Amino acid sequence: DVFAEAWKLGLVAPNIPEAYGGSGLSELDHVVITEELAYGCTGIQTSMTVNALAATPIMIAGTEEQKKKYLGMLTAEPIMASYAITEPSAGSDAAALTTRAKKVGSDWVLNGQKIYITNASYARWFVVFATVDPSMKHKGIIAFIVDRDAPGISIGKKEYKMGQRASDTATVILEDVKVPAANQLGAEGEGFKIAMTTFDRTRPDIGAAAC
Repeated sequence: DVFAEAWKLGLVAPNIPEAYGGSGLSELDHVVITEELAYGCTGIQTSMTVNALAATPIMIAGTEEQKKKYLGMLTAEPIMASYAITEPSAGSDAAALTTRAKKVGSDWVLNGQKIYITNASYARWFVVFATVDPSMKHKGIIAFIVDRDAPGISIGKKEYKMGQRASDTATVILEDVKVPAANQLGAEGEGFKIAMTTFDRTRPDIGAAAC
């Protein structure tokens, strides 16, 4: 209910451009909003600001069709989306991720596990980072938009945390998840750059929340 009210006020993902139904606010604007929300409750704030994190890779590398569909979803109704990069063996070192992406025809099949994913239990879609070959490190990573209702996706345990407990944090399991070619974000091998550019634009929000 709190999330829905914040969405109505334009406080959820206000960085989405006006062309896709958003407010088109700057990152500085978003930092101010984030700091004020976190002053009340950083758990609630985290759940509210993750939509902006999930939207950013699409704003960076998405096609016009992807932007209209997925950014449009976030501005049309108070739904949640998630950004899925962290793995059991790949936290700060994003280049070490092992979730596999295998080309099957023109589509992709994903297998792996993501952990500590904010809003995972409720997300309508995810931005997922996977690799064609772990030995290639950052050069093998691709970003995908994965719909929550895609066969093979399941949500694992919800983390029992010391703090920010108003924010849902859970595991995402991908078992032979078919992703259409139209949902690939950017070119093959560009996933790491997309992830790092996303962090460049969104990590100020983490500092604002900490303040």
